[in-house]
Amino acid sequence: MAEQDRVGSVVRDAVRLAAGLADLGLEVAEGAVRRARGVLGRSDLPEMAADLHREVKAHGDVVLDRVAPPAEAHMEALARRAAAAQDPATGG
Repeated sequence: MAEQDRVGSVVRDAVRLAAGLADLGLEVAEGAVRRARGVLGRSDLPEMAADLHREVKAHGDVVLDRVAPPAEAHMEALARRAAAAQDPATGG
């Protein structure tokens, strides 16, 4: 009988834990919906979206500048190749 009591206690604890997590998830979702309603109700939403778009692009530029080497300008590369091809000293 003690084994059944222990198993029943574990099951009750698991059910209580699941119910608590579900309740916490619902509270978080309700808060997110309230915040979304507040944002969507703003009259300056298009300006906010444009500002956010510019800010995210600027952050992307910073990250790319930090991670990737700057790309060589296409026209400059073509001009160098053309100049090298016409220069007799380089064998072109």
